[in-house]
Amino acid sequence: MRCGWTVAATAAPVGVVARRFGAVQRTSGSGYAVRGGSDVGTVAGVATVRRMKAWKPILSPLAFSRLRRASAVRPRGLPDDVDWGQAWGYIYATLVQFGLISCALKALDFVFCRLHWDALAKINLLGLGGAALPGRVKSTTVFLFFLFMAFRSRVFSPLDNSRPTLSSETKEIQERKRPSWCPPPIAFPIIWTTIGILRAASSLIVWNALGGKFLVGPIMIFLGHLCVGDTWNSINNVDKLYGVATLTMVFVVATVCLADYAYFTVSRKAGLVLAPSAVWIVTASFLVFSIWKLNDRPPLYPVKKTSSPP
Repeated sequence: MRCGWTVAATAAPVGVVARRFGAVQRTSGSGYAVRGGSDVGTVAGVATVRRMKAWKPILSPLAFSRLRRASAVRPRGLPDDVDWGQAWGYIYATLVQFGLISCALKALDFVFCRLHWDALAKINLLGLGGAALPGRVKSTTVFLFFLFMAFRSRVFSPLDNSRPTLSSETKEIQERKRPSWCPPPIAFPIIWTTIGILRAASSLIVWNALGGKFLVGPIMIFLGHLCVGDTWNSINNVDKLYGVATLTMVFVVATVCLADYAYFTVSRKAGLVLAPSAVWIVTASFLVFSIWKLNDRPPLYPVKKTSSPP
């Protein structure tokens, strides 16, 4: 060993990460010398170089070029201020909501097959009755159930899922920048009301196509999408974590597209009826992303709350 450098090398391929280099000088041999660099380190188990004096030939020309390429990319770990408790809380709340809805569907399957729907055929009220009445009443009941789920699925969620009002939405527009193509506040209730009706209608079509069963794959996928959407609403409209809402919009879009595909495989008509919901949510995802960009790009993860010093 010469000039006080400590080099511990292995036979592994060269892979070095160095945050800052000093001067580089070619030596009389085939190597290079690194001079004056502070904070020089290695990764990948090849060598650990600790600076003790000014000069030491340590790298061949090929190894040096690899060193320069590796130094351009530094792997980053996860941020230290991620609030994992809050992140897992959203996941658990979504799973709990989905589990409760699954139990409700199981209960409906149990009850519906034991109700005497045919008894309604004996009723004659204002000329309405006959053999068609049981089917109409049954379909109407199912439609109303899916309509309730489209608008109030959040009753199964343990999170606070309060929806924004027209006044709160107007105040939000005044406080946060929005793109010029953002719809006016009055448009959102109209859009969501239409989407809710289409969701209920498409679910009724699937329910009839699958033999009048609630606890079936396509309907479960659709209701799973509602659970993800409810959690997203809590993140965006209640907790005001706009960065997290921007990131989790990916799951909202993915689940609605999956639900539409599942409905389409059962009934082409059901898939087409649900398609506007997917189109609107994809559009809304671009709106959420644009608002995030225009408002200082808050963190995409829940940040730990720091307690202020006394």
